[in-house]
Amino acid sequence: MRPGGLAVVAAALVVFLGGTFIGLRLLTSEADVTATGPTCEPRAVETGEELTSNLVTISVYNASRTAGLANRYSVLLQRRNFLAGTVANNPTDLTTDDVLIVTDDPKDPRVRLVAAQFGGKVRFEKGTVPGSNGVAVLVGRNYADKRLKKKAPTAVESDRRIDACIPIASEL
Repeated sequence: MRPGGLAVVAAALVVFLGGTFIGLRLLTSEADVTATGPTCEPRAVETGEELTSNLVTISVYNASRTAGLANRYSVLLQRRNFLAGTVANNPTDLTTDDVLIVTDDPKDPRVRLVAAQFGGKVRFEKGTVPGSNGVAVLVGRNYADKRLKKKAPTAVESDRRIDACIPIASEL
């Protein structure tokens, strides 16, 4: 062995053992997953003010057998600055061939703004969708090849106070 070769092997062994020890500790430690701050910024729209699409969250549910239909419409609505809510298959026993908005108040400005995006027949059904975030929309099989209205409004005048929470973009 060369002079000093034993010292190099000893140093490499110390680095290896130290790295193994630290790696095992990191592997078996618990992650700190507590939120460090607010996840959204509260905003209010007063009666008579303009409610814009960037203050409205929409959950879209696929009520057809066409794969990806809910996601497609969620993305199209996000392009109009609506906030994304839940995107999933229909979790209810409600059915529709076109568009169905599940709400207890069809005159709510948020619901009216969302309904204005869809061409054709939009039905309203009383109730709620479990796990829904915002306005709940079910998209049926007849909507698989349709598009949103080209010149749909992205704002309406609010007839009541609306409290919204705008998500805060987190830095990674």
